[in-house]
Amino acid sequence: MAAPVFKGATNLLGTWNLNRKLSDDPDKIFSLQGVPWVVRKVLQYANLSLEIQQAIFLPDGTTTEFKVDDSGLDSPADAITILRIKQTVNPGGFNSEGIYHLDGNLQSFSLPIFGDVRMKLQYINVADIPNEPLRQRLDKANPSSIVIGEVAHNRAKGWEAYVIWAFELVDGKRYLTRNVSTSKGKQKVEARMVYDYHA
Repeated sequence: MAAPVFKGATNLLGTWNLNRKLSDDPDKIFSLQGVPWVVRKVLQYANLSLEIQQAIFLPDGTTTEFKVDDSGLDSPADAITILRIKQTVNPGGFNSEGIYHLDGNLQSFSLPIFGDVRMKLQYINVADIPNEPLRQRLDKANPSSIVIGEVAHNRAKGWEAYVIWAFELVDGKRYLTRNVSTSKGKQKVEARMVYDYHA
């Protein structure tokens, strides 16, 4: 199901299922990240979903939970968005759950597929994305011009990934996408993941 018009990078509340038909094959990225062949084969056929809860941490120390149709754009400039993301991979059992602060600070996670990862997430403006073709695609489907920029790296395995969480028009319909660019040494691989929306 395509995303409702009120959904944007500032409100990801809901369940998002990976649409394999519309997504690129992520196998080359997984290979570059050192994911074992057997695990990659399981992931190739597994159903993947992201269940996202969202809240705003206000300057006075209180927290406000999001509602399904909140825009998220009226929050104070110094408020911090918090995402609780539960990822389910079935079959495979590579499920994970974490709390992510969109404040631009490094956070450490231990993930079943990727191992120990450090990452930072923050809101960025579409105009600040250096990839011009991607920037042009996002301009059409993100009226607020706000998207999520993620930087993740695994020091032990030597890879770094840049991810843009945003919305795009795919086959004429609006979907949540994650554009992933992963590099390791001189190697670089890119892929786009497309997600169906389920309230």
